[in-house]
Amino acid sequence: MTSKRKIYLITGAGSGLGKYLHKNIPGSLGLTRSNRDEILRYCTKIEDLVILHCAFNAKRDVEDYSDYLDDNVFLTMELLSLPYSRFVYFSSVDVYGALTPYSFLKRAVGDLIAKVADNYLILKLPAILGPYMRPNSLIRVLEEAPGLTLSAESSFNYVLQSDILNLVAADKTTEIVGEYDFVSSTNVTLAEIASHYNKNVTFGNFTYETNLSKILEKNNLHPSRTRTSLEKIELFLEETK
Repeated sequence: MTSKRKIYLITGAGSGLGKYLHKNIPGSLGLTRSNRDEILRYCTKIEDLVILHCAFNAKRDVEDYSDYLDDNVFLTMELLSLPYSRFVYFSSVDVYGALTPYSFLKRAVGDLIAKVADNYLILKLPAILGPYMRPNSLIRVLEEAPGLTLSAESSFNYVLQSDILNLVAADKTTEIVGEYDFVSSTNVTLAEIASHYNKNVTFGNFTYETNLSKILEKNNLHPSRTRTSLEKIELFLEETK
């Protein structure tokens, strides 16, 4: 039997943004490595399928490049072969920075989608805060954890998982097609975070910088784009109390 109601397929549903969206969109299908083939077969029978493609293998030390390509490129190609009505891909603002294996594949997958997909939206995201995020430098600073490798000057832009959910679930955004950014108004450095929360942290030497120089306000879909990253951290801490 063919389903005619709108159904969301969410990849990367085992953790992070994918898990959050799957938990908060009723009736959604969550795709993970373990159920990939089963879910993809089922989705061939759905007429109004909305794909929210969160899955991405971001390992820095790649041991098996065939698995790396399968997780990132070949999965995307399988998704594009489904009879979807809307395709949303979560990319990264790192595509504006230095070329790394991560940023290269984000660019490559985004270019593939833009070339062959219909009714697609590519959202370039910064660091994401929410209940299912992986441990990151922000948490390490707030917990005064030892062994931080990033320098005090490392800068980040932060948005909330709930912000992203509100955008992709809104009917008014279904007609937006193309590549867009989704960022807060300003970055914040780890030193500024430590100072604001009165944390005693020993920083490392590697400096990570979120590059916003190529982001235009008209291309920013964030609903509260005037809020700063520090304000987003405050909201995140309020949400997790």
